Amino acid sequence: MKRKLINTFIIGCSFFMYSSCYKTGETIYQPICKPDSIIVSRAIYNYLNFYDYNMLQQFNGNLIYDANRRLITAINLQNGAPANHFEFIYDASNNLIRINDYYIQPDNSLSLVAYYTLSYPSGTAASISSTAQVQLTLVDNVNHSVTSVPVWTYNFNAQFQLETIFQGQVKLEQLSYDFGGNCLSDSIYTQGGQLHDYYVYSSYDNGINPSRSDRSLQLFFQMYNKNNPTNSVHYTIGAGAGPNNFVIDKSSSGSYLYNIYNYPTVYAGNVIVQYDCQIPVPPTINLPATPK
Repeated sequence: MKRKLINTFIIGCSFFMYSSCYKTGETIYQPICKPDSIIVSRAIYNYLNFYDYNMLQQFNGNLIYDANRRLITAINLQNGAPANHFEFIYDASNNLIRINDYYIQPDNSLSLVAYYTLSYPSGTAASISSTAQVQLTLVDNVNHSVTSVPVWTYNFNAQFQLETIFQGQVKLEQLSYDFGGNCLSDSIYTQGGQLHDYYVYSSYDNGINPSRSDRSLQLFFQMYNKNNPTNSVHYTIGAGAGPNNFVIDKSSSGSYLYNIYNYPTVYAGNVIVQYDCQIPVPPTINLPATPK
């Protein structure tokens, strides 16, 4: 009986989107609710990824999906006005292969300022792989030139969570996770291999992390946790301090409110996410006619 139950569980887990579970058994991807608008900041989540090369440290804006509920646009707001427009492009295997970053001009026209290209091992689908090659290219619209940053190599664990980022042989970032699938620490290194700053997450809730609704959100926001942190601290080297003397740069502690599907909507009294939720319609079962 025990073996039968285990086999049944594995089949049930593999049936869902992207066919994988956390070590604790929960299905990783939960696409019932997808964020329409979201605020992501370092004070709550480690937000140090594609968009944050310019160190704005926060995304506050809207997310748009296509008819298949695939992320295609993200619009970041500054002081309530649209400032950045991100375009997500996919290949025939549904892999995210490019993100275009446009500056929104005062006349609402778009000016390309950067783009990111992503490549995966052969046979990858839905951006689910053990590794990815990511390159940032900056566009100078004044001098009409482009500059490509050396390629980053992203390495993921068996739950598709980011573990390390390398640039050549240099490790730039390393993340550790607990058994349940939540990040414990995230360390950022300089090109010389020196620890520059790090994040510590000491506690989490039991809600669904909003990035679990879409693989592209995980990649874009670098949010790979199963749940949502309730206590986080960012340490950085203090001004004039030695290489091993760190001070607290930012910290956050608070609780969440949730929608009826257990996705967070409010953190520490502030609305952080709004969702579009679609309940899958069960297939119609046509029963044979009853003989008369």
